[in-house]
Amino acid sequence: MHHWEVKQRFGAVGRHGSIAVTERAIKTLKYEWLNRVAIIRGFDHLAVLLNDFITWYNSYRGHMTLEGPPPIVIHKREQWQKPQRSAKALPSNIEQRVFADTRVTAYRLTV
Repeated sequence: MHHWEVKQRFGAVGRHGSIAVTERAIKTLKYEWLNRVAIIRGFDHLAVLLNDFITWYNSYRGHMTLEGPPPIVIHKREQWQKPQRSAKALPSNIEQRVFADTRVTAYRLTV
């Protein structure tokens, strides 16, 4: 675990905030992802939705606890700069991915 820089964390089971990161991911799954699906057509469809959620959550969605970047940027140790908000300058290195089942279009800047 030292090789991957995993830090040991102790949490009190049953205490408020002990599993806050997991609870936040589940809440995001329920309210930002699965709420957008009209009908879940069985377990195979649910498995596809969950795999798409993992991709979206880790590769496209910015995280406040990481100060903006998605987790894949931290994992790959890439340099990340917060995009500047300007109506005059549009970056040319934008990647777009459409998650059709949830009607979500995700964007990220490529390196």
